[in-house]
Amino acid sequence: MKNQFKKLILLMLMTSVALTGGVGSVFAQEAASNANPQAYEAQQIKEDAKYSKKVMKAVRVGLGVDEKFTQADGVIETMPKVEVMNYYLASFGKKVKGQEVRLAVEEIFDIDLNYVSKMDYGSKLAIYPPAVMESLRVSLNEEPKSTMQDARIMDMTKNQVMDRYIKERDYSLTGEESRTLINQIFGVNLSGISNLEYMQIAVSSKGQWIVKSDSDLFVLESSLDDVDVSIYTTPYFKSVTGSEGLPESLKNKLVNIGFTYDEEANLLYYKNPTGESVPDAFKGQVMGILIGTIMTEYKNRY
Repeated sequence: MKNQFKKLILLMLMTSVALTGGVGSVFAQEAASNANPQAYEAQQIKEDAKYSKKVMKAVRVGLGVDEKFTQADGVIETMPKVEVMNYYLASFGKKVKGQEVRLAVEEIFDIDLNYVSKMDYGSKLAIYPPAVMESLRVSLNEEPKSTMQDARIMDMTKNQVMDRYIKERDYSLTGEESRTLINQIFGVNLSGISNLEYMQIAVSSKGQWIVKSDSDLFVLESSLDDVDVSIYTTPYFKSVTGSEGLPESLKNKLVNIGFTYDEEANLLYYKNPTGESVPDAFKGQVMGILIGTIMTEYKNRY
């Protein structure tokens, strides 16, 4: 990966010299625009950089270039957020604690897991997945299959559960393993969020905006415990289509999987009948329908 990245940077610089007579950040921005015009346009409207200086330095070093080599920034800013997170986590060394993982999530995704834990938002579960429960039981000096301490585990804050799990794994989780753990404990699917960037779908969950831009067409909003889900259009949707109404094709598909359409409020609503957080498989199905609607009816039009 590092060698490929260096070759890409070299190609950018050579082309910059040929086209402009000099090396500058303008070409890096131009390359980003050509790679993903919509991403570039969304980025241009922001006054601040996409990532903090410490994140950018860490990723530059992780990619094998000098930490001050800003010509690489155009490439970094178009990388999937999960890749940026991997490089940033690596900058902490071989042992990465829970608080450092949470810092990385806030720095890269702008999601405050400490706040989610403090307010006890996120997944409402009777019990965590087996891998989490078994590690927590061991951390409490119980056998992996023992249920004697399960009530105590479920009474812990999400941060405490995360920290105990990571400690039990000797602080050696990979970026992917950390994201899986976060989804299991907090109900925050960072990999899914990374894939949603520039998809024109805003996501509000756990009392925070998870994904949001000025060109979003739809909003997917979940309750603080992820038991309820609502979908509605944005002001941008109205401005470009001339209508506030949800498209019939979207309404039909979501009603078929259990949503209810509220005509007065112009929103689609779903509540998990089990009283627990909506499972990942259902979230994925809903997101797939939303993305499919945008791709077939609105992509390259708005």
